[in-house]
Amino acid sequence: MSMEHKAFVFDTEKFHAEIEPVMKDSIKNAEVAHRYICEHLDELQSPYTGDELGEDWEEEFGELTLQTYFDILLTTCYDVEDDRGLGEMWDAVNEVIKSLDVFEYGEVPVLGCQVEINSVIVDPGMEGLGIIDGDEVAEILERLKENRDEAESAEPEDLLYEAEPEEWMEAYDDLCSLYEDALSQKKGLLLTF
Repeated sequence: MSMEHKAFVFDTEKFHAEIEPVMKDSIKNAEVAHRYICEHLDELQSPYTGDELGEDWEEEFGELTLQTYFDILLTTCYDVEDDRGLGEMWDAVNEVIKSLDVFEYGEVPVLGCQVEINSVIVDPGMEGLGIIDGDEVAEILERLKENRDEAESAEPEDLLYEAEPEEWMEAYDDLCSLYEDALSQKKGLLLTF
C-alpha cells in the first residue's frame, strides 16, 4: 500500500485557541465534539470530500469515534481541497533533509510534530499526523533554503519509493513553496497521510 503525503496550510492559532480545547474536553466526553460540530457546520468540511457539512453529516461517517471527531474538527483550520502534499516523494525528501543534519529532528519539516492531548495522540487516519506551528515556519523555511545545494547532492539510502535526484529536488522545492505560502498567510502546516 502506498502512503500518499498530504500537506495543508493550517491555522495553528485557531487550532490552539478554539479546537484543541474542544478536543481536550471531548476525550472525557465525546458529546462535546458532537455539539461543537452541530453548532459550527458552516465552518467545517468533510475531511474525505471537502464538502461543507450538512444537517445529516453523521450519515457520512458511520461510527463516530473520537478520532473521527478529531478529523472533522481539524477542518475548521484548513481547506481540505487545498492539498499540497509530496505524494510518494515524501520519503525521498524526508531522507534528504535528515541527511543534511540541520534539524534536531530531521523528519519534522516533512512530517511535522505529533499532536498529543491528555495522552491521546491525534491521528484520525492512523498513518501519522503532524503540525508545524506558525511561529516555526520561518526558521524551517530558512534552513531548507540555506541547505538546498547540499540537498541536491545528497544520496539518501533505503528509500521506500524509487526516486531520481531531479524528482526529489522538485518535491523539495514544492515543500519550500508550501512553507513560503504558510509564512505569507501567517499560518502553520498540517502534514498527514
